[in-house]
Amino acid sequence: MNIFLFLSLLVLPASARADQRFTAEQLAAKDYRDLGPKEIDVSAYPEEQQKNYRIFVKACSSCHTLARAVNSPLVSREDWRRSVKRMHARSKSNAAAAIGVPEAKAAIEFLTYDAKIRKVKDAAGFKAKTAELKALYEEIQNERARIRPEGP
Repeated sequence: MNIFLFLSLLVLPASARADQRFTAEQLAAKDYRDLGPKEIDVSAYPEEQQKNYRIFVKACSSCHTLARAVNSPLVSREDWRRSVKRMHARSKSNAAAAIGVPEAKAAIEFLTYDAKIRKVKDAAGFKAKTAELKALYEEIQNERARIRPEGP
């Protein structure tokens, strides 16, 4: 066997494994929040908040990953109101993804309630998870730079 062919066969699997360190979904993440959990276990939440969660899922997933909102540092009703209002305005340009006022209100109700449970009551846990996601995102950014083809 040609020595160069033999060596390339040894090196190829190692380089292929290096490129598989992150999933395609992770490499496509546009924000650290996209790397976190994409859903919330709401089984212990009040029935009304479970209903609001279903509305939130339907309304917000039409334009972006739910992980973006689930892992957002926003907590206050006013912050969520501003954010949802901005998303509501953006959705008007896409009739298929348009968020109605009732859906926006339900999403704000859910996001505010959920923030109190997951982000305020368990502030240390949420802070640790956020730091973990930011570190992972930085690694992914470095990997993107490494595998990005050189060019103009």
